[in-house]
Amino acid sequence: MANYPYIVSDNTATLLYEGKPYTLESSHANFAPFKKALISGDFETAINYLDIRKQVEEFADGELIVKNGAVYWNSNQLHGKVVDKLLELLESGMKVGNPFVKFVKNLLDNPSNNSVEELYDFLSYKSLAIDDDGYVVGYKGVCSDGWSQSGNTQTVVLQGETNERGQIMNRVGDTIEVQRRSVDDNRQNQCSHGLHIGSYDYANSWASGGKLLLVRFNPRDAVSVPQDCECQKLRVCKYEILEEIAVEEDSEIKQPYYSIYTNGDVNEDNDYDEDYDDEEYYEEEE
Repeated sequence: MANYPYIVSDNTATLLYEGKPYTLESSHANFAPFKKALISGDFETAINYLDIRKQVEEFADGELIVKNGAVYWNSNQLHGKVVDKLLELLESGMKVGNPFVKFVKNLLDNPSNNSVEELYDFLSYKSLAIDDDGYVVGYKGVCSDGWSQSGNTQTVVLQGETNERGQIMNRVGDTIEVQRRSVDDNRQNQCSHGLHIGSYDYANSWASGGKLLLVRFNPRDAVSVPQDCECQKLRVCKYEILEEIAVEEDSEIKQPYYSIYTNGDVNEDNDYDEDYDDEEYYEEEE
């Protein structure tokens, strides 16, 4: 493809295409990948990024709309981190937008605006995957016998087996749930009560001598993201345990989408069941 003149800065990126300048500002959902494509000389990709309306609305089957370069679901403008996740899925070649639309709906069902805002920080770390149901896939380190690393006897546990120390048993297939008010919603408290999920790096550090679990949680159940550890952990009130993964191997999910119904394999022809509905460190981390 021919070369085209362009100008980039921290706040704008302009491409001269067919005699007409096209400028994206930093607030535009496609600004970062558009700028990257220009700098790398991939002008075909850059030109495609100019038409975010077509990309997004075709991907999400019209459930998301684009106005003035911003992406909306109903009247809610999506946060930059959420739009980044959308673009990741588009770039990965995924053709079906149902998981992302479900993710957005789950996110907006969270009763706390602060929890949603903090969740963006956690999601931005190494871009954690979402699954078929719009849940976020994360990791958890537990003891070798499956008990949480520590416990809190004051936590009100709604689902899950506990012992006299307040530790919670984590078995593959289990759903662990505590009362939301039992989870510390103050992100300034770095080590406090609640169910903890982490990035691969964070959870793996807790799994030394124990087990590393692949888990998932509904964005509506996110409560707080402590500011320590580069926002690599968060406290939730509920999660599901998908499988145990090898501690000594690099088992981190690298793609932005993880299919729980096909053991992680992405199949663009999958039919999604629209009716599917499916601690801890008081360091205390349960």
